[in-house]
Amino acid sequence: MALLGLVAGLTVFIALQRVVVPRYVWVTWLDEQIPFVAQSWWLYAAFFPFVVLAAAYASADRFRRFGSATCLAFGVALVCFWLFPEHVPRPDPVTIDNAFLQQRLARLWQLDLPSNGCPSLHVAVTCLACAGLWNRPGRWGIGLAGLLICLSTLTLKQHTAIDVAAGALLALVCTLATYRQGRAAHVPA
Repeated sequence: MALLGLVAGLTVFIALQRVVVPRYVWVTWLDEQIPFVAQSWWLYAAFFPFVVLAAAYASADRFRRFGSATCLAFGVALVCFWLFPEHVPRPDPVTIDNAFLQQRLARLWQLDLPSNGCPSLHVAVTCLACAGLWNRPGRWGIGLAGLLICLSTLTLKQHTAIDVAAGALLALVCTLATYRQGRAAHVPA
């Protein structure tokens, strides 16, 4: 179910990228200080199995909240992408020394255009997956993996610092919204 949701979300995300015209560039001084690290593609790509595993190992209640929060985050992000289309500057893949990573990033950037950056859904969904697994053993390892995935969006130049902060904030808001929704559903009338 989580894999189907990821594929459906990616399809809508990629389609929206093809119809919006980026008008904003939110590169900050911090973004200019963060180096491009092609090897962080491995962490960035770990997002997909991380989310599927989070869905598989979350309790039924946390999975339900994870699904609701993710759908809410996706809806809010689509509105932001439509209203505030951002251009995220990326390096030329031919500058990458490693042929394997050069191919992976060239393909990634063919599919994932340098737009639809803010808020970062990569960050928001990673944070939501971490929240869904926080009651499991090894939560600090899960949190560290989530943090590294989020940071990889900066070192891979997929997102700016503003995008990452907005993605983390979106995850927090969606977590709170679904937590309250879940509590309201359990209150006897």
